Amino acid sequence: MYGWFRRWIERGLFAELMRALARRQRRRCGRHRAPRLAIIDIQSVKCIGVRGPRGYDGAKKLVGRKRVALMDGEGHILALAVVPANVQDRDTLPALDEGKVAWPSLRVALLDGAFTAERCQAWCHGHGMRHRVVEKQPDQKGFVVLERRWLVERTFGWFSHWSGLHRERASRLDVATGRLACVASLMAANTLNNPA
Repeated sequence: MYGWFRRWIERGLFAELMRALARRQRRRCGRHRAPRLAIIDIQSVKCIGVRGPRGYDGAKKLVGRKRVALMDGEGHILALAVVPANVQDRDTLPALDEGKVAWPSLRVALLDGAFTAERCQAWCHGHGMRHRVVEKQPDQKGFVVLERRWLVERTFGWFSHWSGLHRERASRLDVATGRLACVASLMAANTLNNPA
């Protein structure tokens, strides 16, 4: 079974399925198939004791990997990538290059305060998008819901409902990304079949 799964990942089956389902979800919501707004965020997760690339995230104090998600303004997953946790947030954007190429219509990128570096702006401009950072105001205290950021956090929370995704288990980054894309496709298919 694992051999077939690896072949499907190499052929890009799950990534293509995830994109097709995102288009269908957008049409069902009455939106144009080609999104213009992109929301990018990172989630750090622990790794079980597997071989393969992983690192130490000093901010979260864990050994593991980072999941990088590219979503539209409705919260539909457009692209995913997995990188070692020791990669700085601002350096994770090139992992989304292949996923971004599949969505040439994206024009605005919403990012959090970790993406203020010039190389993040250069990455966005290189892909034809405006770079817009959404941050908490300096005078605000406590928890604040930032514009459209909750969509990504909600999706990362949904990933945690799949018991195998609490921690990274795959030894290869492409397999870890394929597992996420497979689950994202299952979540999208479930949403299409059971609309709220």
